[in-house]
Amino acid sequence: MTFPKNISEQNQHGSIKVPAVEKEGRISATFFKWSTTLLLAYFGFRLVYFALNLSPFVPPDEVTHAGLCKVFSRVALLPGNGPETYEFGLVTNIPWLYYWTMGKLLHLNFVGLPELVFLRLLNIPLAFGTVYFARRALLLLTQDRTTQLLLVVAMTNTAMFSLLSASVSYDNLTNLLAAMAVFYLLAFFKERSGCFLAAALLAQLAGCLTKITFLPLVLVLNLLLVIHELRNLPSLVSELKSGLRTSGRRVRLTVLVILFAIGLNLMLYGGNYLRYGVLIPSMPMVLSPEIAMNYRLEARGIIFDRYKKGEISYMDALILTGEIKHPGDKADTFYLLMNYENLKRNPQLWLGPLQYVKVWFINMVATIFGIKAHLIMVKDVRYLIPLYVVMSLALVGFIARWRRQGSGWLPPCMATIVCFYAGYLMIAVNYSSYLEYGAPGITLYGRYLFPLLSPAYVLLSYYLLNLFRAEYIRISLTLATALLLIAYDFPWFLAHATPEWYTWLPQ
Repeated sequence: MTFPKNISEQNQHGSIKVPAVEKEGRISATFFKWSTTLLLAYFGFRLVYFALNLSPFVPPDEVTHAGLCKVFSRVALLPGNGPETYEFGLVTNIPWLYYWTMGKLLHLNFVGLPELVFLRLLNIPLAFGTVYFARRALLLLTQDRTTQLLLVVAMTNTAMFSLLSASVSYDNLTNLLAAMAVFYLLAFFKERSGCFLAAALLAQLAGCLTKITFLPLVLVLNLLLVIHELRNLPSLVSELKSGLRTSGRRVRLTVLVILFAIGLNLMLYGGNYLRYGVLIPSMPMVLSPEIAMNYRLEARGIIFDRYKKGEISYMDALILTGEIKHPGDKADTFYLLMNYENLKRNPQLWLGPLQYVKVWFINMVATIFGIKAHLIMVKDVRYLIPLYVVMSLALVGFIARWRRQGSGWLPPCMATIVCFYAGYLMIAVNYSSYLEYGAPGITLYGRYLFPLLSPAYVLLSYYLLNLFRAEYIRISLTLATALLLIAYDFPWFLAHATPEWYTWLPQ
């Protein structure tokens, strides 16, 4: 198994052809280099600004994520549940890789920064890694510098991704591992290198140890692998066996690491299923409902569930909600209770499946290019029209320009990943939660789609510009889209953020 010197080189034995169009465009190498450097520097500046100034009650669930990182920092391996951890939920029976990693890195805080700020700064390289692997995925399709610039602009100027990247959240590691898993699998399809396949498997296994919602991504990636390799399966197996016999310690060590990662996943998910009958148990399953009330998210669910079942009255539920300490979750619980009480009185307000799909799409776009955390900053629908136009043009470009003889099967593979994961999220997570709570916005966060950010933006950048042949149109469209995304990110935030968004700025 050898690592190709250049990912854009054609492999004579590969089943996917190199794109027919490999031009670098009219943008000079010097302009491209400096533009990319400035965009990344601007991205880094903004993330540091957010890390130093955002209130800890703004980023989604940051209080819990930071608390768990500190709990994991106090032990060598994995911690156990105890009175000092109840407010953060379970510390056992959960995907732990992010918390374990951040907990260990927390010991490197030699300069005495506040722990929350230090943890935020540790998350910033994860965002840069996600951008890096998104660009590598684009290079599988084209070397065009204009397209590369558009991708970098999009990846570094998406409002919710920018804020999340400077927050303490396991989503940041999830997004990086997702971008890696997608890139390495597609690189394997193109280059037929066992190193890429091994890297794809490792990224998937690490992702499963980071967040449970990585599992649907693993499912679709491996379905694509099986379908793609169906005719090549015998030769693939023989190639891998031959590589293991002839390769040195590095490859055998990689195999051992993969087997070890598989074992860790079996311990987590297999152990949970054998003991609790689910892949990830809730806190009341492991401890007790009384203890679970100490955790703000479980308290919300327990209070609502007891009210819905008629075990407590509406007023009692409101009183219990008043005891939740986190202001954001307290407000969310009040809303859920009042909204469900209104639905009981007006059942006609329930949304049907098709109505929900429309609400889902509008909310996802709004909370990707806006901010939905414990404070909300979303754009009015009229401001989203230009974004809808850009996405529509990219879709038309995909339909009109994709040809198997040109870019091969890589774009359809990316589109399948995006559609499968988004569909699963909408049906199995979002719509299911809506039926449970009756609130359309429950679990409806654009950041839940960020594992798809890399393949989605690669497709958008590539086919938006491929729709047009004239270079001046392509450059003009790139400039217009870039200005739109840049304006909708940091400038929009500065123009609309109120003092409650900040930690220690003058109020």
